[in-house]
Amino acid sequence: MSPSTLDLPLAPPTKPSKRRSRRILWVVAVVLALLTVAIGFTWRSANQERARIQSRYQQLRAALNAGDTNAVLALIAPRFRNRFDSHGFTMLDGFAQPLGPRSAIMVFKDEALVWPERTRHFVVIPGGDTIEMVRVGEDWFFTGEVHID
Repeated sequence: MSPSTLDLPLAPPTKPSKRRSRRILWVVAVVLALLTVAIGFTWRSANQERARIQSRYQQLRAALNAGDTNAVLALIAPRFRNRFDSHGFTMLDGFAQPLGPRSAIMVFKDEALVWPERTRHFVVIPGGDTIEMVRVGEDWFFTGEVHID
């Protein structure tokens, strides 16, 4: 008989010790707790940022409605002001609609997108025209960029 066909007794499967099982459970519990705290902190800070962005957006709407180009220009981020012209003013004026129940604000670190009216393509794919914002220091400013969907 060849060694590969020999019936060798197999070692019985070993059960993890109770101590090891408890350690694994403890590690999993700690990781889940830390993850929950991180998500909660991120969610709360994102909500605070959304409120600040919404307030800034309302300032933009008021300036656009008044036709106050200087006030609108003050809400544009400094590094984008030299590119902001009458075309940018017209684009913002046309797409900066009042926020409502179908509006959305997404925050990504120091950048944000505002959907004055969010739509869905093929029922599940999110879409809609967006207005870009950036954070400069502690304040949020518009870039003057409008993305048409």
